[in-house]
Amino acid sequence: MLSRVAESMFWMSRYIERAENTARFLDVNFHLLLDLDKITDVDSRSYWEPLIMVTDDRDRFLSLHNEFTAAAVSDFLVFNRNNPNSIFSCIALARENARSIIETIASEMWEQINRLYHFLNTADHDILQTDPYNFYQVIKNGSHLFQGITDATFSRGVAWDFVQAGRYLERADNTSRLVDVKYHLLANSSTKDEVDPVDNIQWMAVLKSCSALEAFRKVYLSRIEPETVMQYLVLDQYFPRSIYFCVQMLQEALWHISGSRQREFATNADRLVGKLEAELNYTTIEDIYQQGLHSWLEELQKKLARIGDQVYESYFSYHTFSDGEDVALGPQRQTLSPGRVSRAVWSQSDSSQQQQQQ
Repeated sequence: MLSRVAESMFWMSRYIERAENTARFLDVNFHLLLDLDKITDVDSRSYWEPLIMVTDDRDRFLSLHNEFTAAAVSDFLVFNRNNPNSIFSCIALARENARSIIETIASEMWEQINRLYHFLNTADHDILQTDPYNFYQVIKNGSHLFQGITDATFSRGVAWDFVQAGRYLERADNTSRLVDVKYHLLANSSTKDEVDPVDNIQWMAVLKSCSALEAFRKVYLSRIEPETVMQYLVLDQYFPRSIYFCVQMLQEALWHISGSRQREFATNADRLVGKLEAELNYTTIEDIYQQGLHSWLEELQKKLARIGDQVYESYFSYHTFSDGEDVALGPQRQTLSPGRVSRAVWSQSDSSQQQQQQ
C-alpha cells in the first residue's frame, strides 16, 4: 500500500471521529442546560469554557472572541473555518482525504461523507440556536452511518487497519481530555455524605458525552460517583469508548499492519502501544489517584501523541539521500506542544486542504 493512501485512510478516520465527538458533547451540553435551567444559571461561563478546554483550543478561541458565550462557543466549534478542529473543518478534511483515495474506498463511503459535507456547507448558522437537537443528530448519525458503511463494505486488509488505528487513537485522546476537564470541575464539589442534584446531573452528562450512561448503569447499580465514573471511562476493558478499550484496539490494528506479536515488535509504534496497553492492564484507579488524575491523563496524552508520531515516522514519512544528507519528501508536520500533538498535528497536505475549503 502507498504511504499516501495509508495516511489518507488514517486521517480520514480521525477527522470523522473528531467531528462526531465534538457533536456529541455539544449535544449533551445542550440537554444538560435544559435540565439545569430551573436550578442554576445556565448562561454561566462555567458551562461553556470547558467545551473549549476539552478541544484544547482556548488560545485560538480567545484570539477570535472575547467571551465564552453560547453563540460564540457553538459557532467556533461547529462552523468556524479558522478552527481546524471545528466540525465543519474536520468533515471537510475527512472528505478531502476520502476524495484523494476515492479509488480505494467503497463508493457508498464517499457518497456518505460527501452528503455530510454538503449538509454542513449549506446549513444556516442560526440552526445552532433554533434547532440544535436535530442538527447534532444529523452529524452524529451521519458519522455513525459512515462508520457502519465502512464496516459493511470495506475489506479487512491493511487499509482497514489504518482506519481502525486512526479511529481508536483519536477516541482515546478525546475521552482522556473530556475526563480530565470534567473531573476537575466536578470532583471538588462532590461529597460522600450529600448528593448534590446539580453534580449528579453533570456526572450523568459526562457519561452521556461518551454514550456510556446506560452501559454504566448495568455495571454500577449504585448512585453515580466520581470514582466509579473514572473507573469506567478510563480502565474498563469492555466499553468501546473507555481509554483502555481504545488502546487495546489501537494495539490490535497496529500489530496487524506490522505483523508484530507479544515481545516481538516490528516498529517503535508497536512497542509504545504495547507498553501503554500493559501499563493500563495493571493500573488501578487508586494508582491513578495516587499520582494525580490530571498528571496521569496529561502523561497519557503525551504517550498517545508519541504513538501517533511513530505511526507517521514508520508509515507516512520517507526520505531520499542527497549529498550525504537526508531530505524529507513526505508531509512535514507542524511543531506543537506535547499536550496538543494528538489533536492538532497537521501534515502539509492537511493545511492545503483546509485552505481549499475556505
